[in-house]
Amino acid sequence: MINLISIIWLALFSHHLFAQATIQSNAQLDLNKQILIERAQIWVAEQQQIDVEQVEIVALDRRLKVPSCDSPHRFSFPFTSSQKTLLVQCPDNDWRVFIRVKTQAQMEGFVYRRDMQAQEPLREDDIVKTTIKGTSSGLMQGLENLATGTDSYNLTMAVKAGEAVAKRHLVKSTVVFRLNRAILAGEPIRYADVSPIPVGLSSTAIDQRFPRRLLKQAIAVRDLNAGDRLSRRDFKVKNRAMRTTTNISRGQKLNAENTQLETFYGKLPKDALLSTQDIVQMEAIRGIRSGQVLRLSDVRPAAMINKGDNVILTVGSGLLSISVTMTALENGKMDQQIALLNPESGETVRALVTGPGQASGL
Repeated sequence: MINLISIIWLALFSHHLFAQATIQSNAQLDLNKQILIERAQIWVAEQQQIDVEQVEIVALDRRLKVPSCDSPHRFSFPFTSSQKTLLVQCPDNDWRVFIRVKTQAQMEGFVYRRDMQAQEPLREDDIVKTTIKGTSSGLMQGLENLATGTDSYNLTMAVKAGEAVAKRHLVKSTVVFRLNRAILAGEPIRYADVSPIPVGLSSTAIDQRFPRRLLKQAIAVRDLNAGDRLSRRDFKVKNRAMRTTTNISRGQKLNAENTQLETFYGKLPKDALLSTQDIVQMEAIRGIRSGQVLRLSDVRPAAMINKGDNVILTVGSGLLSISVTMTALENGKMDQQIALLNPESGETVRALVTGPGQASGL
């Protein structure tokens, strides 16, 4: 009986020792595997000049047994076309294994400083520049332009503080003007009557996008309601331009008697003449009705000299200049060359038109 008990006790004790040895062996294998992973990460990071945190060793097969290796492991990329596979060798026992490697990209990007709601405008103080690990696909770049006002954006969705700023979060925005009060047709629209509102560019009409300076001394062309977005079609802008005061025929010279500088509300042609200097020595190239805004396409330089006119020709300069009266043989505009006739000698000369009835010798 005693022998039977002893045999049972020895069997149980042996099983316990075996179990303890198995646990210790498995623990050692897990430690060896962790050492291998850490060494592999350090080696890949050194080879690719990146941080160790950017190197990921793809999960090793649980059945893989990694023996102890007192000497440093030897690492290499066995395939020249790829650095996603790593060959690991232990020089102590010629053990080797192939393992897969992933590296995370690292780039300069932006994260949100605070929680934000959809439709909020993105300001310079809402984001901070930082290093972002992982794929760069879809991340927003160039947000430094927020500081200069070159670009502006609105959020398309709610975001959390610390979240990376992605392209899908933002939409290009612009500023529209919302009326603070109702305005009747013909009433002036002043800066205090509107509030600038940043909105997504895609949600605006092109007529709603205009610089605020256009509202200076503008008047409403229709009754407008408080809260409406202001459109370029809702107001006229004050302008000053040259307008005709009488009907002008083709070839007629423009002067203070048939034109004047006037203020009016309405769309100004791109080539409108804006000052009295613009009509000096100009003539109409077509008939123009009274009250029309004069345009550059309506006029051309008028002739300073007409054929048959008496012309004062000046030759030389200073004390050595002489002037003689000649007869024009052709029409001439400013800075044009024309032929002149000396009526006394019958001689013909070429001269440069310098003003009305004036020319200089070549």
